[in-house]
Amino acid sequence: MSDEELAARVAARDLEAFASLYDTYAPRVFAWAAHLLGRDDAEDATQEVLLRLWDRADRFDARRGAFAPWFFAVARHELIARAKKRTREQRVVATDEIERLLFDRAGTADTEASAIARVAGDELLRALGTLPVQQRRVLVLAYFGGLSQSEIARGTSTPLGTVKKRTRLALAKLRAALRGSAGAGAG
Repeated sequence: MSDEELAARVAARDLEAFASLYDTYAPRVFAWAAHLLGRDDAEDATQEVLLRLWDRADRFDARRGAFAPWFFAVARHELIARAKKRTREQRVVATDEIERLLFDRAGTADTEASAIARVAGDELLRALGTLPVQQRRVLVLAYFGGLSQSEIARGTSTPLGTVKKRTRLALAKLRAALRGSAGAGAG
């Protein structure tokens, strides 16, 4: 049974369908939450995200797209909302831990690292790993930390123009690296 069919059954309050989606997606959400919020808050965040699936499955419309992107948008919204409740300083300090977990452990057989690699994609992780630390940091703070460029500038004591330039350069380098890996895979 497809995820889309399972979601329709969850909307009708089918516990078996929910358990199946839970088993599929909970490890990924937990890995994401652990990297964004820390292990202490990851379990609660994961439960909240999956509770949202139970409560909002009727809002999923298979005619508008696949289940996974819809569900990960729900998860991302919840996790970023939780991250934004933290102080700016806590989020900036947590970035170092996020980067370490993403890049230092990506090659291990650890279940958590494997889950994050599946979610983010091996090519993206490799491309992120090639970026200079300062450029990678602005992307991690923006995407995983949910910070605006102004918040990144204040939190890192960096001029806003520098943050914007680093973001622009990092995205251009990611695009080029991902195009290169797609071209290498096609040949």
